[in-house]
Parts: sequence; structure tokens; C-alpha cells
Amino acid sequence: MSNTQAAQSTGKQPNRWLYLILAVLLMCMISGVQYAWTLFSRPLTEKLTVSLAAVQTAFTLSQVIQAGSQPGGGFFVDKFGPKFPGIVGGLMVLTGWSMMGQVESIPALYALYTLAGAGVGIVYGIAMNTANRWFPDKRGLASGFTAAGYGLGVLPFLPLISETLKTSGLGAAFMYTGVIMGAMIMIVSCFIKFPAGQGGGKKVVVATEKDFKSSEMLRTPQFWVLWTAFFSVNFGFLLLVANSAPFGRTIGVAGTIMAVVVMFQNLANGGCRPFWGWLSDNIGRYKAMSIMFGVNALAMFAFSHVAALGTPFFIVVLMIAFFTSGGSYALFPPTNSDIFGTAYSAQNYGFFWAAKATASIFGGGVGAAVATNFGWTTAFTLCGCMSMISFCLATFVIPRMGRPKKRGVAAQEAATATGA
Repeated sequence: MSNTQAAQSTGKQPNRWLYLILAVLLMCMISGVQYAWTLFSRPLTEKLTVSLAAVQTAFTLSQVIQAGSQPGGGFFVDKFGPKFPGIVGGLMVLTGWSMMGQVESIPALYALYTLAGAGVGIVYGIAMNTANRWFPDKRGLASGFTAAGYGLGVLPFLPLISETLKTSGLGAAFMYTGVIMGAMIMIVSCFIKFPAGQGGGKKVVVATEKDFKSSEMLRTPQFWVLWTAFFSVNFGFLLLVANSAPFGRTIGVAGTIMAVVVMFQNLANGGCRPFWGWLSDNIGRYKAMSIMFGVNALAMFAFSHVAALGTPFFIVVLMIAFFTSGGSYALFPPTNSDIFGTAYSAQNYGFFWAAKATASIFGGGVGAAVATNFGWTTAFTLCGCMSMISFCLATFVIPRMGRPKKRGVAAQEAATATGA
């Protein structure tokens, strides 16, 4: 039986919905490591008496290590299943995040945030591949719901963080949320699993011609074009994730209002993902990408005008930007499985995630430095241009490339065509 047939067979089991719920719960527990950061950045600059750019470099390093941990973690997940890697990832999140409020130096902040980020990368890969493997018939929708957990999971933590920052300080806010997130990840990891024969089960995974190993995938032009599109749309998105609160303060948005705005932006970010996943199942991945990236580019360019038009316009544009950026996390995981197969999907998606990590270099410290030295208009104009690159690739380039072929298969077909 082929991988596809096996997936379809196991996909009909009723308990697959339980594993989707567990995947979403895992995502909810790692969400705060990224999306709550904007509430901590200013308090950390005050505590450590350093620049915003220096603190935001921690965000960049965390994103980079997320990408670095995914291929390695994905190798063990594909081979042995999600349980033990998930427990290890949860312990890393618990230790790194809960201790960040105790730091007295920038190097200590960097070390702990990268530790938490490495755990997030492992857990993210487990959750997303659980959804894709149990739902081969609805990959977009399943990926969308799972990715929604990553965007929305921070919401219950935001009031806790805001109140704890006011009443108990930075250390308590990090400690409470870190313990909750890490402990829940380890508990859920004890119960989550892939379908039999797809990693960690007694059956051996049998790869087909549609299943690309990472080394094979990296030699295809399709991967690099998709990677570039993923990188380009994350360029501006991660600038907003790390700096929406600092940017809002510079245009006169009050701190109390900004806390509510962060909740709205994450509602848009997480709520959009099932929609984009469902849409891609019905109209195709690339058409959905084209629409999403085009609207996102317009939103990024619009940020240059929000200061003059007031807080309501800022909130609307911010929600549109998050609605169209966050959807990429619902579309690229199923695209990865569609094109490169599921046998090595956890490891393969780690290489896609490197696009996000590379984009975070601008989204964190570099983006803050550009905004500080050249103004937010310059920073967001760059973001709009990068989103236009994603739009052009998804609209005019990727759909015309066709499916990738392994080198041996392509050479055999070429020889047959020439009569060799």
C-alpha cells in the first residue's frame, strides 16, 4: 500500500479529530513565545537599560533557532514519532521562557530566548505534521485550524501578562506563563501520535516517488521559489509581530489601548488561518496565496499613512496586515506535503521555516534599527515591496513551474523521450 493510500485509510478513523485537537492545543501553548513578546520588549529595555534594537535582536535569535531546531527535531519526529521530542521541546520552553524575567544582561536574555525558541521549533513541527498526516483529504483546513492555535493561543495569556506586569513585575509574568506553557506541552506530548506507518509506529514508512528527502527537495527550483515567497511575506509580518506596540506608541496610541490592539491583531492573525486553509482546498494553494499576498502588500504600504489618519485606521490596517500575513502559515505546510510528500514532511518543513527565521533578522533588531534611523515609513515601504515579490511569485511564477521530479526520475524520462 502506498503512503497516499495508507494515509487515506487511516484518515477515515474517527479518532483523528482527537489528534487535531491535541495539535491545536500544542500550538496554543507555544504561541505566547512569539506573539506575547511585543508586551515584554519595552519593559526589558527599561530593566536592562539598553536600546530597543538590542532587545529585539533577542527576537531575531529566537526565530533563527526555531528554524535551526526544526530540521534536526523533524528528523527524530519522522523516525520515532512525536512523543519524546515533544516532551523535550516542552522542557526547553518552560526553562527558557520562565527564566527570562530574571536576566540581568543582554547575553543571558539571548541565551534563554533562543532556548525557548528551539523548543518552539520542535513543537511547531510536531503539531503541524500531526494535522497534515491525519487529514490528507483536508490538508488546508486541518493546517489552518492548527496554525490558528499558534495565532490565537496567546489570547488567554495576554490579560494575565498585562495584569502581572502591572502588579508583580517582569519576572512573575515570564515565570507564570512559562510554567503553564511548558507543562501543558509535556502533558499533551504524552498522548499525541501520527497514523500507523507514518513515523514512530511499528510499520516501516515506505517512501514513494512523490516523497522527497530534504537533500532531494533542496535541489528543486520549486522549493527555492516557494521559500522566497514565504520569506518575503514574513519580512513585514515579523516586523509587526516584534514592533506593533512600539510603533503604536510612536504614533500616539496609549499603552492601555495598545494592549487591546494586540489582542485584536492576534484575533486577526489566528482567526484567518482556517479561512485561508479552507479557501486553498477549494480554489488551489497558489490562487489563495496570490490573493493573500496582494492584499498584504497594500496593507504594508498603508502603514505610512496611519499616523495622520488616527488610531481607528491604524487598528484596521494592522488587522488586515495580520489577517493576510498569518495565513501563510496555513498554506505553506500543506503545500509542502502536496509537493514533496509526507514521509519526510516534518524535516522538510523545517527548511521552509528557515525562510521565517531569515526574515526575522529584519523583523527584530535590524527592523527596529531601520525605523529608528530612517523612520517607520521607510521600514514599511520595504515591507510592502517584499510582499509584492511574494504576490508576483505566487501569481506568475509558481503556478507555471509544475510538480518537481527527482533527478533520477527526470533523467529517465528525458532518456525515454529522446529514445536513448
